[in-house]
Amino acid sequence: MRHRQERHLVDGGIAGPGSNGGPQAFELTRLFAKPAELGWRDYLVLLLQIGAEIEHALMVEYLYAAYSLGGDQVPADKRQEVRGWRQSILAVAREEMGHLLTVQNLLCLLGGPPSFDREDYPWDSPFYPFPFRLEPLSLTSLSLYVYAVMEPDLPDSIPGAGPEGQHFEQHDRARIVQAVKSVVQDPHHVGEIYDVILNVIRDPGLIPDSCFDADTYSLQASWDEWGQGYRWRKDDEDEPTMTRQPNVIVAQMASRTEAIAGLTAIAGQGEAPQLRGPREKGPSHFDRFVAIYQAFEQVKNWQPVRLVPLNPSTRSADEGGTGSYIGAPTSRAWANLLNIRYRLLLAYLAHLYRLPRREGPPAARAAMLQRVFAEMFNVKTISETLVRLPLNDPEALDRAGPPFEMPYTTVLPPDDVDCWRLYRDLLETSRGLCSTLLLDPNARDGRSYLLALHELDGGGVTWLDQLIAGARRSGVYA
Repeated sequence: MRHRQERHLVDGGIAGPGSNGGPQAFELTRLFAKPAELGWRDYLVLLLQIGAEIEHALMVEYLYAAYSLGGDQVPADKRQEVRGWRQSILAVAREEMGHLLTVQNLLCLLGGPPSFDREDYPWDSPFYPFPFRLEPLSLTSLSLYVYAVMEPDLPDSIPGAGPEGQHFEQHDRARIVQAVKSVVQDPHHVGEIYDVILNVIRDPGLIPDSCFDADTYSLQASWDEWGQGYRWRKDDEDEPTMTRQPNVIVAQMASRTEAIAGLTAIAGQGEAPQLRGPREKGPSHFDRFVAIYQAFEQVKNWQPVRLVPLNPSTRSADEGGTGSYIGAPTSRAWANLLNIRYRLLLAYLAHLYRLPRREGPPAARAAMLQRVFAEMFNVKTISETLVRLPLNDPEALDRAGPPFEMPYTTVLPPDDVDCWRLYRDLLETSRGLCSTLLLDPNARDGRSYLLALHELDGGGVTWLDQLIAGARRSGVYA
């Protein structure tokens, strides 16, 4: 398991840059020591894999928190405000997707494997800000989010982070730190790992220029593919923090300089505000979460979130599940459907890094991108359905939620044909679940969506059959 490698970083003792013959560019702490059995490029790939897992985990946690907001229990005069909180958290999640892809691009540039993995539930890592948990939005979870993206040394007062320009003062910071340390023994700022990664990658004595393969540029994700219009606009300057559009950063890179610039941009936007340049546009993740935190503090005598559980799971304790079991059969079928679409999304993302823009069948990458965006829509739609369905007793107020359970593996088969076969199997399984739900009298909610998904998956199966048949005739995918 990956966390065993991370524990070795702690147990391995101090291994400064000079220990393997490289120049003494910076002093590593015991926490971030390089294991003796790893070279510097290998160590950098390990750090980037851990960073990708953290970005992935945070993105999913933010999505769950956003989907928990709303419901019939929200007073009519508060619904617009709650929609603003949701919109802002979803903006952060979209920007996190850009961060995740930028880290993948750097892995690609260095010749490391892409990583769309993450741990499911609490795990031990010297880098992770807090144990992974899917939970409804609360002052406690907001404290964790603010702390994770907070500068280690804040100025005494930060203007304009909250509603009506409300300042974020040192006593606000102290209150958040106290709340975080009451639930997490050893919290971290996510910027810590970016500090280490940047220190390593800046030093040509540790990472020589020969480690950067510019020929991978065409394999990397680009803003043109992923931006989807999410870029800072001057018209947004007068918008409140929480309703501003996301500014999605997806940095392609072919050199050390571009790698440093890309990492600095995403870290400054999100997890390392101290790296934020004076010309950075749009609110940082810190700005957004502080604004929501300060607004959430004003909630009195009403509930902005649904009664969704902590860490929903499709597996009971008897089956090895460790979260809140989704006992209602209809809800569990929807949760299983969510897990299939989530797995397809991760697989399609990983497969994109095999498909260059200028080589091979020109439609292959475009078709895969189209499927990625379709799966994002599916994940959103099924998640919004799950938070309206019962957790167990249909008469109770407790709702289910999207479990986002990781598949048993995120490693793709080495052969493209076997990838097509994997996708076909998953689509057929999805069609079976759709058929089951369409016959379920308790599954009235979402029937039109299920019919459309069943039909679309049928078309996907036909497309994959053609790819598989073409590959068998020609020896390559077609």
